[in-house]
Amino acid sequence: MEVMLALAVFGLSHVAIARGGLKAWVTARFGRGPYLAGYSGLSLLLMAWVVLAILRAERWPLWVTPDWAHGFALLATACAFALLGAGAVTPNPLSAAFVRTPYDPARPGLVGWVRHPVVAAFGLWGAAHVPANGEWPGLALFAGSALFALLGAHAVTRRLRRSMEPEAWQMLQPAKGHLTIRAMIGAMAGLLLWAVMLVAHPWLFGVDPLTWKLDLQ
Repeated sequence: MEVMLALAVFGLSHVAIARGGLKAWVTARFGRGPYLAGYSGLSLLLMAWVVLAILRAERWPLWVTPDWAHGFALLATACAFALLGAGAVTPNPLSAAFVRTPYDPARPGLVGWVRHPVVAAFGLWGAAHVPANGEWPGLALFAGSALFALLGAHAVTRRLRRSMEPEAWQMLQPAKGHLTIRAMIGAMAGLLLWAVMLVAHPWLFGVDPLTWKLDLQ
């Protein structure tokens, strides 16, 4: 019950903030930076509640973890953290980013390839954990995260497109993507955070992702 409640509060809080007037009010009064900081802080607190609820919940096995699942999770989460770091420092007027640099659709950087890199990173992180976590309620977190990111990115794009004039929307559409020094530095920072999380994983979540063994027979 607590797991479902925590997941529901996490999801509904994001929908309420995005679709309600709170985002516009905070952004207009304090600026985009304070809004993103507050939004990120709230998301982390609610996610911590979700994780604690799952750690306290009874486990119901659903499938046997395949041999390749742990290696897949390591590789995919590394990509997710790199994408998170690169996306966080890439100017993006229509999605989450943490920089003040003006967005140039002629030189969009990572946004030319991935419209919502931070959201996509969150979804990839969830999907990476699904094969290795064939139990309830862990599956609810990871599969739910992947689905939430996919649907959320689509909903944000559709809502913003409807709210803007066609000419204004077209001006924001990115050209062909390219790598920037800023994005590469962000990706390296993301990979550093990934390494820290690997080391801290046993203490935070009770599972060591580095203890898996590849069966070559």
